[in-house]
Order: sequence, then C-alpha cells, then structure tokens
Amino acid sequence: MASISVSGARLLVNDREVQRYGPFQRTYLAEGDSWMDMSAWDQGSLPEYLARDFNRDGRSNLIIKIATAGHTLTRIVDMMNSDLVWWLRQQTYDGILFSAGGNDFIDAARDPRPGEGLLVDCRSIAPPSDAKSCIRPAALAALVRYLNINFAAIYNAIRTSSRNAATKIYLNCYDTPTARDAPAIRGLSGPWLYAAYVKNGIPTQHWANLTALLFAEIEKTVDGWAANGTDLHLVATTGLLTAADPTSTADSGDWINEIHPNPAGWRKQVKAWRGTLPP
Repeated sequence: MASISVSGARLLVNDREVQRYGPFQRTYLAEGDSWMDMSAWDQGSLPEYLARDFNRDGRSNLIIKIATAGHTLTRIVDMMNSDLVWWLRQQTYDGILFSAGGNDFIDAARDPRPGEGLLVDCRSIAPPSDAKSCIRPAALAALVRYLNINFAAIYNAIRTSSRNAATKIYLNCYDTPTARDAPAIRGLSGPWLYAAYVKNGIPTQHWANLTALLFAEIEKTVDGWAANGTDLHLVATTGLLTAADPTSTADSGDWINEIHPNPAGWRKQVKAWRGTLPP
C-alpha cells in the first residue's frame, strides 16, 4: 500500500498497475493549472509532493490528475464536458483539489497589446506614482466577473453530478512570486510577469508591489468563490514561500522559475494542504 499521484490518462491505460498500490484509503481528483500539473517535465507539482508526504505518514491515497499546465479557468470550462464531467461520473471522490485563476490574470496582463489588457501602457506617459496606478480598474473588474462566471460553471457541474454533489472542493490560493526573467523552458514557457511588465513599460520600482497587488486580487477572487458556495475550502497557501532574487534567472528562494515552486517550496505548500485536508 502506498500513495500515488497519477494522470487520468495513465490511469485509464494502466489501471491494474495503479491499483497495485492500493487499496486506497482516499481518492482525490486534481483539476486546474500547472500547480496541479508540471510546468515542465522535471519541475514537480503539488499532487506529486502531496503523495510523497502521505507516504511518509503511511497513508495510501490516490490522486488522479486531470490538470494541464498553462490552462486558464476559461479553458478548463471549455473542456469540462469531455474531461471533468466524465471523471465526475466515474466515482465519488474524497475531495477535489482545484487550482485556477492565476493563468487568467497573467494572460490578461501579458497577451493583449500594451494598454489593452490588465495593465496600463506606461511607455509613453509620465511614470505612475505607485503600483496600483499600473492596473486598469475596468479591465480588472471585467476579468473578475468573467472568472466568477466560469467558476460558477465548474461548481455547478460538480454540485449537479450524481456522485459528487456533496464532495468537498479545496481551493488553491497560490503564493506571491517575484517578477523576473526565469522561464520554465527558455523560449517555450515563460517568463510570464516579467514579459508582461516589459511589454507594458512598467517601471521596475513598481514590479514587486504590482505583483503583490495582482496576487492579492487573485486571492480575493478565490475567497469570493468560497464564500458563495457550500463545501468550498480555502487552502492557506499565501505568505509561505521565500521570495526569489529578482535578478535571478533560475532556481532561487523557494521558486524553481518565475511562478512555480521548487521542491522546498512544494513541501511548504504541502503543509498547508495537509492542514486543510482530512488526516
């Protein structure tokens, strides 16, 4: 008997192999973004480190991962009927581990043309006096409304499923990273905040406070989800990780790249999750 984190795709192909680790005391479904998946093949994820921690305590739990690195909440909803809803029909889970919203904020800051997304185009104006002035309030409000609509779709799918209407949902609140030129894979994945700030000409003296403001808004949004449903549990993941050196381009502090924890960081995050999940 042992705990294991396995992708849904692998489970479907090798169910007999996975069941050799059982019987399982609890089974969790992990959905969302790269905090529930890996940002790169060698960079770990929360379910992986949770399974390791369960093993240290002699627990035999199965975590089924259907998350995909880079997925926004919008994308999760788009794929919901062919992915999440199917898995909800298969069995009753002991909990759903959910992480989403972070990529939506980052994409809204990085992807649009300068000044047309979440951030003000600071390249041809007088430098903003503070970090808050670098955010476009109307764009932020529109993004939060959109995320709330999309989360409601996910929540309703779970609560109307025959097997998981009463299943607890555990919500990731992330932690605040450091904007820096530290991609997961150079030229392929990241950097994220760094690219957004450079693109919009955000003064470097505001980067740290701007990142703190954006991630506070993410946490506030997730808090709102928990306040408007039943059996939604916030995991206190914020303020745990040692910040990276803003000049570093690789592993630094508790961060393996710009926005994902390294092994030490994941272990700190796991403590918060273990404090919220049942023993």
